[in-house]
Amino acid sequence: MEHIDIIGFIGVAASMLSFIATGKIQHRIIIIIAIALLLTYSILKPIYPFAVLMILVLAFYVFQIVKLQKSKASIILLEVEYDNNYILEFIKNYKRDIYNYFPFYEPHKLHKCFLVMRDMNLAGILIGSIAEDILTIEVDYTKPIYRDKEIGNYIFKQNPGYFKKMGIKKIVAKSFHKGHSKFLKQMGFEQTNIDNQLVFVKDLD
Repeated sequence: MEHIDIIGFIGVAASMLSFIATGKIQHRIIIIIAIALLLTYSILKPIYPFAVLMILVLAFYVFQIVKLQKSKASIILLEVEYDNNYILEFIKNYKRDIYNYFPFYEPHKLHKCFLVMRDMNLAGILIGSIAEDILTIEVDYTKPIYRDKEIGNYIFKQNPGYFKKMGIKKIVAKSFHKGHSKFLKQMGFEQTNIDNQLVFVKDLD
């Protein structure tokens, strides 16, 4: 086996790995790497018909990504009761991952619960408690495949009026996961100390 063949095998392995990638961005990156490796292999070998095919595949894939980026996803928040079947089944199905991010979550009948719909697909849930004009987030969970920040941008940046109509002026979130902390900062939350506890706060005024 020649050294060039190693590039081809790595490209094939990367293309297979893309099938098990959960995150949308992760999936795209792996696919592009796989195509680039196979294109490099086909040029160095050389196998020009295969190289032309890989160029066409890469061009088509990049075109699709650009097209998807330009098309605006339809995101909707649907308020439901805390014991809604969709909420219960969603938490049951993603329980391990949800409690990895929100280890102290306990359902309560006074919680405000929302189904996060993206293009009419259940993409995540948002659960919080309201005291006066402050919304404290209990769970803000999105399926791995939808973690491209588009939902977060819609909820926390583009549509603050939704919460203002509920009389909410401030959103508070606790974080027990470094990935969640990074996400909150990207959504405009500021880390501060309230009652000797570090929390993330976002003012809606």
